[in-house]
Amino acid sequence: MYCIVSPFSKTFDNKGLIYFVPENIIPDIKEGLAVQIPLKNQIEIGIVLKIIEEKDIDIDPKKIKSLIGVQNKNILLSSYQIYLAFWISKYYFCQIHSSINLFLPKSIREKLKKGKLNDLIEKEKTQKEEKIITKNNIKLSKKQEISYNEILKSKNQKILFYGITGSGKTEIYIKLIEKYIAEGKQALLLIPEIILNNQIGEKIISYFGKEVLIINSSITDSTKAKYWTKIYLGKAKIIVGTRSSLFYPYKNLGIIIIDEQHDNSYISDKNPKFKTGDVVEKISELKKIKVVFASGTPSINYMYRAIKKELNLVNLLEKYNSK
Repeated sequence: MYCIVSPFSKTFDNKGLIYFVPENIIPDIKEGLAVQIPLKNQIEIGIVLKIIEEKDIDIDPKKIKSLIGVQNKNILLSSYQIYLAFWISKYYFCQIHSSINLFLPKSIREKLKKGKLNDLIEKEKTQKEEKIITKNNIKLSKKQEISYNEILKSKNQKILFYGITGSGKTEIYIKLIEKYIAEGKQALLLIPEIILNNQIGEKIISYFGKEVLIINSSITDSTKAKYWTKIYLGKAKIIVGTRSSLFYPYKNLGIIIIDEQHDNSYISDKNPKFKTGDVVEKISELKKIKVVFASGTPSINYMYRAIKKELNLVNLLEKYNSK
């Protein structure tokens, strides 16, 4: 047996590296597992991307090195995440390790390398899962109610929600989140800037309580690791975050809402360079998840796609509480 592995360290490969699987660890090897590999005269950690047989390889088996061992027995990446990582690598012409690393924050990779990730996962398993209790009752206006129902009933999973400033888009976000978590699903609200993230995050927290996770660059590495673990175990139901939160290990994501869809901060200027909207749409296609692109000033290309019926256009052109 052989497997294709993506090391965390930099490589110049967009497919992964082939390793032989020793007989003693064959029972443990699965896709998404973290393993120890020999690389450049060092022991590195990588993720198993695919299991293959000798007939599938096109190089001399004698030149292939063997895996050293299993680093952690938890499946850290699902088959869907691996597929998405390959799609990102191909679509944006980046090395596979760069796209794989999107799904495993640096804090998680460090704990994995030090053999401490298991402790974090086991500790989080013992924590009592808090029940989300809504604190306020938001009453939508007639126009908001129409927009809310149009979003819910849309057969097209990809929606462009055009709401003018002050129209009360956030109240509709809250109602949508409430609907999906009531069905036992997770909800992700993407926000472009930290300032907006905190403002809307506070509003979401005031309604749903402190079980809402706020993920942005201002939180510590240890907090990121904790949040990753909560999401990995399916304990976190509501997440508000910047673009990096899109790659956390959701178990049962039901809806993704992208606030201020037009904002340039949704375009990554670091490797891998990607557009959040593109990745969100791919996730929607793969997981059959409803996606709401919301803005008071939608991008021209999104409006054009709505005209072409590629996106379902939902309008909210009346200010909240106006008569």
